Amino acid sequence: MSRPTAAVVLALLAMAAACLALAPLVLPDSYEVLRQPVTRAGAQGVPGAWLARTGYVLLGLAVLVEAARAGEAWGPVGRAAHAVYATAMVCLAVFSASPWYGGPGDTVEASLHTWAATVAVGAFFVGVLGVRIQRGRRPGRIAVLDVVALAGAPVLALAAETMPGGAGVTERLIFVIGFTWYGVEAVRLSHPDAPGRVREI
Repeated sequence: MSRPTAAVVLALLAMAAACLALAPLVLPDSYEVLRQPVTRAGAQGVPGAWLARTGYVLLGLAVLVEAARAGEAWGPVGRAAHAVYATAMVCLAVFSASPWYGGPGDTVEASLHTWAATVAVGAFFVGVLGVRIQRGRRPGRIAVLDVVALAGAPVLALAAETMPGGAGVTERLIFVIGFTWYGVEAVRLSHPDAPGRVREI
């Protein structure tokens, strides 16, 4: 991955993170950051939900670009799984959750949103695992980040389901792990000596 491409990925990630972080500021006052998941910030018929949906799309685009330019550094499984994750993120913007305050909503759309969120978590796990295997026995901080991502994503996703009162916190931690992992990978892949780096003209 060339440095300009990495810069594009990092810019998209930064804009996506800003959208998701600022989304609660444009939502109704009944939205509670600690209790309500990030995915509810883009709920159906909610004023200001466009900002969170924009964040999902920007994140999806960032990961699609990264997966397309990762080359052998991610391997075929890693690239494919992260492309699925990116597609699922865009689907989260297209198919929105039901409003948290019990307003009218399309149950079919809400089900598709839940399905996309589940696929995203699973694809992220498989993608990171695929990249971890592709790296081989390389020690260091990058391996620690892989382990944190592999352990944190499923554990936090389970916690969000079993402890709905703190879903806002647990789901945001999942996003933090994801943004960090993709950001670090973009920087790593931009180094000239990165294994499997795609040479761009």
